[in-house]
Amino acid sequence: MGNLRTRWPGFGSGATVVIPVDPATWAPPSAPFTLDGVRFAPKRELHVTVIGGALGARLRGAVDEQAVAARFESLDWSFRRLHRLVHVRRVVEGMVEQTLVERIEQPAMAAFHGELARLLGTTLPVPPPHVTLYVHGTTEGIGLPDETSLARWNVGEVVLPQGT
Repeated sequence: MGNLRTRWPGFGSGATVVIPVDPATWAPPSAPFTLDGVRFAPKRELHVTVIGGALGARLRGAVDEQAVAARFESLDWSFRRLHRLVHVRRVVEGMVEQTLVERIEQPAMAAFHGELARLLGTTLPVPPPHVTLYVHGTTEGIGLPDETSLARWNVGEVVLPQGT
């Protein structure tokens, strides 16, 4: 895994917080991928979503961002690829969204969400650490707030051809 200490990136669009993946370390896929007749577009940039939009909006209204930043920066955000690709599918307002995500091992995710829970005075689920590689029906991906959502939307594991 290594040691990835990184500065607080701040809240982005939609109140999310993401850690960009260095393309020199893990390059985005370069070509589309077809699975069961569905053509998936490759993501142009890779990142790990640390805080999803709903939680980000909740945090922004309830806690000091500096407190969140301090906890974020105190952690080692390195990760290890698990080479497990999961096909995720959900329907939102009649529209089908699908992604292919690679699970990663990233201990800081659970530690950070434990700290956020303490700041909010509640319990919080831990988002499943992953990187979205391909999308269909969405340009950004599917928010995965917890393991329960991932299990509900999980179509199955996918094996990519070598070099994909």
